[in-house]
Amino acid sequence: MNISTLSPKVGTLRAADNIVAEELARRAFGGELKPNDGLPSETELAAHFEISRASVRSGLKTLETLGIIERQAGRGTKVRDFGEWNFLDPQVSQWIASHAAPNMNILSDVFEFRRTTEPLIASLAAGRANARDLLAMEEAFEVMEANWERRSDCAESSLFTAADIAFHEAIYRATHNLVWAQIVHILRPAILLVIRTSNETAEELRESLERHRQLMESIRMRDPEAAHTAAVRILNQTCRDLGLAEDSGNKEILSNSQAGDKPTISSKKT
Repeated sequence: MNISTLSPKVGTLRAADNIVAEELARRAFGGELKPNDGLPSETELAAHFEISRASVRSGLKTLETLGIIERQAGRGTKVRDFGEWNFLDPQVSQWIASHAAPNMNILSDVFEFRRTTEPLIASLAAGRANARDLLAMEEAFEVMEANWERRSDCAESSLFTAADIAFHEAIYRATHNLVWAQIVHILRPAILLVIRTSNETAEELRESLERHRQLMESIRMRDPEAAHTAAVRILNQTCRDLGLAEDSGNKEILSNSQAGDKPTISSKKT
């Protein structure tokens, strides 16, 4: 790694060790630093950022704790494989949202998580959602519907995006499963990355809204099979918007749903 390509000293109120962690995370999550790439020494980083070696060491310790880098005495510091990174940590999830847009490997993996889980989540929600859950979905959908035509405006875009996330979070919570509720909370920034990165035209947004409406109505009608299929349709279109290949797994899920392979859903008292 060429230290001259790092951003210079940042004059903010952040702690010095956070400056080091943030800058190295930006490069790692953006794909500039790849697995097994070596990092500059503590001395070089301290000189570059004009901070103490203790601050550099603390910043590197943060990245090491999160599984992003590995430090070995006498062998220096290197970036670890993606599989070693703690993607469920809130700080890592936030870095994904802030820095990972150029990195198609991370973007693809984040989307694969949604593609794998959300049809199941929708099916569970259809069997378990209560009136409060449905109201949360409706309120989020109404905000999306009110702002989609002006999404090119910054304020409306923020409202639309926040409502889109709230809509999907409401579905996760409607499973009334503590694990799913915690996972969506932790991965919220990662899901935000996928939403921000998708590039939809006005017509595509209108069609997307209709698919979201179908999903909401399937859950309202307590139809797990229809909810499963509606979720897959949303994700298949998102896959195309992101320029990702629509793999056989997606097609198989949709095919099974259309063929009547209804997911088995256990109800919960709410």
